[in-house]
Amino acid sequence: MKHITHGMMRFAFGKMGSRKGNVITGESLLNDARDTILEKMTDREFSNEEREKIASDVGVAAIKYSILKQNIGGDIIYDFEKSISVDGDSGPYLQYSYARANSVLEKAQKENILPDPHAFPPETFEVEKLLYKFPEIVFRSASEYEPHYVANYLIEVARAYNSFYGNNMIVDKTDKASSYKVALTYTFSFVMKTGLHLLGIEAPKKM
Repeated sequence: MKHITHGMMRFAFGKMGSRKGNVITGESLLNDARDTILEKMTDREFSNEEREKIASDVGVAAIKYSILKQNIGGDIIYDFEKSISVDGDSGPYLQYSYARANSVLEKAQKENILPDPHAFPPETFEVEKLLYKFPEIVFRSASEYEPHYVANYLIEVARAYNSFYGNNMIVDKTDKASSYKVALTYTFSFVMKTGLHLLGIEAPKKM
C-alpha cells in the first residue's frame, strides 16, 4: 500500500470553512450530484430502478473524474455544474461516449455486420492513432502513481471517437469498410470501459 496525498479540495465558488458555514461532506456532494442528474434524465425508456442506478453511477463518475483528472499533490478545484455535464471534460462525457459506442455495436449486431479489422478503408482515423497508446498510458500512470494520465487520455480518445462518429456512417451494409468501422468502435468501447474501470468508474451501457 502506498498513500498518495492530494492538496485541499476547493470549489469554483471559493474556499470551504466551518466559520463560513459552507462545509460540504462527500456524502452530500454525491447525493446532490445524483439528484441533479435524476432531474435531467427525461428518457422514459428506463424504469425507476434503472434511472436511480444510472444517476448514481454518473454522479460518482462526475466527482471521481473531477478529482483524478488533476495532478497529484495540488489542490483540487471542483466545479459542480461542469462535473455533471455530458459535454466537455467530465466523467459523464466519458460514460456517454461509451454508451454511444455500445448503441452502435447493438445496431451493427442487428444488421449482422461483424467486426473485421482487415476491411481497411482508404483513410486513417484519428481515433485509431490514439487507441494503440492505451497500454503505454496505463503503464506510465501506474508506475508514476499519476491517475490523471489515464483520465486525460480517455477524454482525448473519447473526443476523437465522437468526431469519428459524427463524420462517418459506421453501420452501413453498402459500405465495404463498415465492418472495419464497427471493429474500431468495438476497440474504443473496450478501451473506454477498461480505462473507466481503472479509475473506479462504472460504464453504463445506456444513458
